[in-house]
Amino acid sequence: MGFYILAWCAYIPRYRKGNGGTLIPVLGPDEDLVTMSYESCRMLKSSYHGSIKTLIYLSSDRTIGIKSALLADLLKLNGIKKYDISDLYHLVGLVKEMVSEGDILAVSSDSINAAASVSMVFSKSKGYVEVLSSNSLINSPPLLPSKNARNEFHADLYLNMLSKFLRELLEGVGIKPREVKYVATNMKDLRYCSKVLRSAGIADTTLEPSRYISAVGYFNTSHTLLALIRAFELSSVGDYVLLLDLDESFNSVTSSVLRVNENLQPIRGCVNYLDKFLSSIPAIILQ
Repeated sequence: MGFYILAWCAYIPRYRKGNGGTLIPVLGPDEDLVTMSYESCRMLKSSYHGSIKTLIYLSSDRTIGIKSALLADLLKLNGIKKYDISDLYHLVGLVKEMVSEGDILAVSSDSINAAASVSMVFSKSKGYVEVLSSNSLINSPPLLPSKNARNEFHADLYLNMLSKFLRELLEGVGIKPREVKYVATNMKDLRYCSKVLRSAGIADTTLEPSRYISAVGYFNTSHTLLALIRAFELSSVGDYVLLLDLDESFNSVTSSVLRVNENLQPIRGCVNYLDKFLSSIPAIILQ
């Protein structure tokens, strides 16, 4: 059984630091991960406060068991279940397990490479976007021997395994690869990702949301979800979106197939469009 996405927001600080020729979003002097998360949740909490039964906090920061409790307190979400996790694989698993008990507020925040926070509300019975299916590959050889290996024998084996995994995921929900409109991924090497998608029969143009986010910086645990929000900003009713998230060592792959079921105009940019958040025009430059 699938589930739904009811709403989403993002927060990206105005503060920037130079990184080569790019200005990278960073935490401001008065910000931390929890306050950044609060900013991405404020408007969502006011709309769905009474229905939220679970809060899931996703971050690569290893301070486990604290951030979800602090955020729940700030949002005045009393008596709910709280989880701190460090990867999207566990996020999808928890949502599938807990969503039947009530709506879930999931928050992803990170600032290791670039600072950003994403919040989403998941529901079992209703929502603008339906998650039709999700699956994962865990410790499935052959794996890439290193992050830089893209043209070696192992890289080709990994490509074949991954493209087969994506084809089977799409076939499981009766979708042809060419029907995928957008792909949201955290793969840093988008040329290699393009090769994987083409091998699975998915058009290279589907990577537009991921290219847009990657042009600004790499947002760690929030990167895939930011690309997903960008895909929603571009999508129309009936569009299919593929989520593809890999952990840093390529040991696990998590993928979901989503379908836009309703007009997204009422929910788009519920705080601001990503264009405004990612723009460097109103930025405060830190030395």
